[in-house]
Parts: sequence; structure tokens; C-alpha cells
Amino acid sequence: MCSALQQLPDKHKKILLIDSHQENQSRLKSILEQHPLYQLTRCNDHVEALLILQQSSIDFILLSCNNSPLPCTTIISDLHKFRPNTPIIALSPHITEEQGQKLLTANATDFLSYETLNTEIFLRTLRHAELTIKQSTEIQLLRHSDTLAPVGNRQFFYLTLLYKLNSLIQQGRQLALITIDLDHFRKFNTRYGFSAGDEVVLELGKRIQSSVSNDEMVARIGNDEFAIILDLPSTAPLLDTVKSLLGKLIATLKSSYTHSQSQTQIDCSIGAVLAPEHGSEVDLLTKRASMARMQAKQIHGCSYSIYRPGMELTSDKTVGLESEIMTALRAEQFVLFYQPRIDLRSGKIVGAEALIRWQHPTRGMIMPGDFIPLCERNGLIVPIGYWTIRQAGLHLKELKEAGIHIDRLGVNLSFRQFKDDMLVDTIKRIIKQEDIDTSVLEFELTESAIFNDENHVRECLDSLAEEGITFSLDDFGTGYSSFSLLHKLPISALKIDRSFVSHLNESSEAEEIVRSIISLAHNMKLTVVAEGVETREQLDFLIQDNCDQIQGYFYSPPVSFSDFKRMFPKPQ
Repeated sequence: MCSALQQLPDKHKKILLIDSHQENQSRLKSILEQHPLYQLTRCNDHVEALLILQQSSIDFILLSCNNSPLPCTTIISDLHKFRPNTPIIALSPHITEEQGQKLLTANATDFLSYETLNTEIFLRTLRHAELTIKQSTEIQLLRHSDTLAPVGNRQFFYLTLLYKLNSLIQQGRQLALITIDLDHFRKFNTRYGFSAGDEVVLELGKRIQSSVSNDEMVARIGNDEFAIILDLPSTAPLLDTVKSLLGKLIATLKSSYTHSQSQTQIDCSIGAVLAPEHGSEVDLLTKRASMARMQAKQIHGCSYSIYRPGMELTSDKTVGLESEIMTALRAEQFVLFYQPRIDLRSGKIVGAEALIRWQHPTRGMIMPGDFIPLCERNGLIVPIGYWTIRQAGLHLKELKEAGIHIDRLGVNLSFRQFKDDMLVDTIKRIIKQEDIDTSVLEFELTESAIFNDENHVRECLDSLAEEGITFSLDDFGTGYSSFSLLHKLPISALKIDRSFVSHLNESSEAEEIVRSIISLAHNMKLTVVAEGVETREQLDFLIQDNCDQIQGYFYSPPVSFSDFKRMFPKPQ
């Protein structure tokens, strides 16, 4: 049986002897008696040794090669796989140089013959083995370390991911692969130079490293691309843990970067994939994490996306669409649908949100999620945005002529539209040409649009507000709003994001967030609109907590303009 390991101070070195012969133990004990720095423990075979290595810290392993029916090289290989950074010294009554080389090839650190063993040789061998392992560890560290950031390199990432995936099911574990990169980093390098780019990548690596625990592996796998491997037991809430980490990363990475005595705001995109839920192969997981990251790039600002089944199909559907968008605009293939806004006090329709659709001649109805991100990327969202305002204005006139009154008709303004210097002048010209009732027209803005260029956006809103246009803040609660700035902008309504509404009566956190937004809106004398209401339970919650208006499938999905008109009673 194994002798018990004593609890020793850190300065002591613990030696594990794998040998069933009492005389060998006695001989080594006598050598070490004059050196209290070392503490010897014995066990009979390598199976018992593996149990000890699981439970205790061991500094050296001494393996008697005449102690097992298994070849000594096989045992050494097994021990090395289990404890690669612990020196293994092979012992035998007599070891030739040829036998010794085979032992070294099997990952023994050194070998000793009992025939020549004495105190001086033994202690010198221990010191040499310790130094050898230290140097080997340092070499491995250098081999697996990134040359710029304080993280692992690409090779280290693939080896680690492969190892963890191979042992995923056997060990009852689960993991998440998270990849991060900077948006438009190539343009940054072109403008500021590669030296400034290196400064930013170094800072990015440090921020990522500071956001994770010591158990989570971080590596740089591309120019500005980093990966995190999050490894958890199968009983842990993986998705919740991933979302928590993603939130922490966004908070850390959204700050501007200092380079060459300048500061630049650089957004990042993050993609996450879960294993084994989304796959258990290295190439498949890295591909899907990259796919999720590309999806995140469609959202302005620092953002993340978690892979979901079907992303490949979504990607395939958009192939070829980009080149057809301008043709679609000229051929009037775009149409507007309207989702009603319901007043919770009267139960009546008081407004609507205009939502664009693409009636493609061969692909059928294409939803905005499949083409709007392409338009924002290539700049075509600007002319499409102006078409939407004009078309909504024409529909508004048609409603008025039919004797139908609504308080608000919401039209979305993209952050990219604010980059057009002619935005205000063009909108004013459209309003004049089409004689649009600006007291009903409401522009819906995202938080990212407002905070992209605060001064410019504020000037635009103030100028448009002079025309009588009102503004609502869409997807509220998902960005980084500055309440002091909200006071300065002509915003009349906050729209609670559907991600919070969907979890009402399921999550106390979501309920508290919704209550807080309603209270905030009312304190600021703003109307509050809840988006994505789909169930009676959600509706009852919003009524009880004094929400003003709702829109969602519980009342109606987005419908064509002709169907929207039919929702109103015929004027008497």
C-alpha cells in the first residue's frame, strides 16, 4: 500500500517512489536522511501512483523499471501524459546507454542505475531534472505564447480546443468557444499605421485577459482576432455563464483605445458557440463561432451573437442580394407593412410602425433581417431610408383622406443615415413635396444611432423637431444610454426592447428592468411603448405596471397597408 503523504511546507520537495522492493526504499531513505529538503513517499505500482498524483502535489517521480509486467517506456508515457511537467527519473539495477535513450525518448527526464547510485549522484540528478523540466516548460510556454499580446497563440488554441473536445463527453464537461475581433481594423491600420495597430491589439488582448478567470484559455488566432475557451462541468448553466461573460467583455471593450498619444473608438464583434450542443469538432465550432461573429457585425457598436441552428441557411439566402438592391429600389419592389400600436387605456389603435419588406420577383417576400444589414454595410440604406419616409408620408395622406386618424406613424432611421450630410435638407424637401403631416410623423432611433456622434445627431434632431416631427428611442435597455443626454434630445417616447418583454413572468430580472424603464419614462414625461407583446400574461403585466402602449403579435403582426386601413371602423 502507499504510505501517507505528510503535509509539508512549500519549501519541501516531495518525491514519489514507484517500487515494491523494501530494500530500494531503504536505500533511498538513507541517502535523503541528511537532506530534510526532500520527503520520500512510496507506492507499489503506477496505478497507485496515479491515484496519489490525482490527490497530491508531487515534485519528482522515481520509477523502478523492474517492478511491473508492463514495459517501463509505456509506464513513463502514461505518467508523462498525466503529469507532463513533473520530472520522471527511471531506476534499474543496471541501465545501458541504449536502454537509457529509449527511456528518454518515452519522456523520462533522466535515468539512474542502482549499481552506481550514491548521495552525490542522486542529488545532482534531482537538481538536473528540475532544471530540465523548468527549461522545457519555458520553451513550451514560448512556443505556445503569442508574440504580441500576453495570451496563447494559434497553435496553442487548436491543441487546447482539440484536447478539450476529445475529452468532453468522457469527463462529463461542456464548453463555449468565443471569438472576438475589431470592426474595420484594416482601415485603422491604413490610417494610423501598423505600429498603432499593434498597440491596439496589445491593449485588446490585455482587456480580454482581464475579463476572464485563470481557468479560461485566451489565445490570439489572427491579426486582431482572439479566442476564449470556456470549460465547465455538464451540470453548470453554460448559456447563462456565456451571456454573463459576453456582457463583461462588451463593458470592457467598448472604451476607446489609446495609440500614438491619440484615442480612437473601435467597435468589436463577438461570436459564441456551445459544445457539444452546436458540435464537437474543431473546424465546425470555429466556423460556427466565426459565423456568429459575422452576424454580430450587422449590429452597430460593440455587439455579440450566439450561434443558432439555421445561420448557414440565412447566410446562403443573402448570397447575391447585395447586387440586386439598387435594381429593387428602381423597380419599386419594396413595400411597407405596418404593425399597430395600441393604447392600453382605451384599447384602440393610436399609431403604427412602418416596416419595410422586399417583394422579390423570384425569391418571394424577403424580410428586412436578410437585406437591411447589407444596405447598412454598403450605404444603400440612405436612399432606401428616404424612399421609406416618402412612402410612409403618402400612406399617411391616404389615411387622412379616408377619415382615419392616428397619433403617430413611426419610421426607422438608421445610424448610417446620420452620416449623410444632406439628411435634414433631404427630409425637409420630402416633407414639402409630399405635404406630409409632421405632427403625426415619428422617427424611431436606436441608441447606437444617437451615441455614434452625439453632437451631430443632436443638431439633426433639433432641426427636424422644428418641423414638428417627434422621436422615439427604439430597443431601449439594450445599449448604453446616457440619461443626461436623453434630457437634451427631443425624444417623446421610449420603446422597451422585445428581449425584456418576452421574459416577463419568467424572469424577475426582466420584470424589474421593464418596471424601471416605465418608471424612468414617466418621470421624464415620456410615453412608453412595449414591443413584442405576444401573450396575455405579458399584456396583463404591462397593464398592471402602467405601460402606455404596446405593439406585438398578441394584437397583430405587421400587415400590408390595405389590411392596416381595414382595422379601423368606417367613418360615419
